[in-house]
Amino acid sequence: MTATKVAASPVNGATRHQHAQPNAIDRIEGLALFAFAVAIAAFVASGRYISFVTPRTVPYLVFAAIVLLILALAAWFGVFNCTKASLIRILVVAVLPTLLLSLPIDSASSATTGTNRAIAINSSQSAKLPGLNAATKTITIRNDDFGSWFDRIDRHADQYLGYTIIVEGSVTRDSSVNSSQFSLSRMLMTCCVLDMTPFGFVVDTSATGTSANRTSAISASTSDTASPSAAMPKGNAWVKVTGTLARGRIGTASHGYNGLILKTQSIHAAHETSNGYFYR
Repeated sequence: MTATKVAASPVNGATRHQHAQPNAIDRIEGLALFAFAVAIAAFVASGRYISFVTPRTVPYLVFAAIVLLILALAAWFGVFNCTKASLIRILVVAVLPTLLLSLPIDSASSATTGTNRAIAINSSQSAKLPGLNAATKTITIRNDDFGSWFDRIDRHADQYLGYTIIVEGSVTRDSSVNSSQFSLSRMLMTCCVLDMTPFGFVVDTSATGTSANRTSAISASTSDTASPSAAMPKGNAWVKVTGTLARGRIGTASHGYNGLILKTQSIHAAHETSNGYFYR
């Protein structure tokens, strides 16, 4: 785009503005920008954006669509003097994203990867989260409350030490835990799908007296025979854990740190839920 031409003309001692008449190139530019604006608006209105970005980005997407619409109208009426060279650049910038935003999303794939639904983490300290039984010192965490309860327990660990936690999640393992530990996780998206990462409770299965309970509770389909413990669930298995919140060693003695763990009372195979992801 180049600026509108301004010509000086001695008409009554004033400067006269000459706006170039819109040509075919200007109209193509306007159509490309308009299509981009419509694609973003449809992306938001249909809810498809949830598979790629968190709901907190919606105001920015709406703002971008409005700005693109204004630019499209300006280009259509010849406010900008678009050349063939600049048109090619505009088409690359506008048309490719428009096509990508218009591609259909595989709903089955979104459900499998957990990007079909977004659940906000309630970080309010005054919010009353369901599932708490102070009399029995038990917290039963529902699927949609996983993120909110994890945040609450992480911020106020001393208040809930010794509580029995009943929670479901996906089994994940990495080098930060030892052979008798795993993470009971859900997915967290901070901004977009590229930064999605698992988060959750570290489960310790080495608690005294729980081996027999674990062995009888976990079905053969979820056991990991390659693990030092025959009752250790496989990675990515969906399980229900009942455990006591405590402080303990996460990782090995030489490579680890002290943090919050769930000392298992029981682990059961559970039906995987298409719960979606959490976001702050």
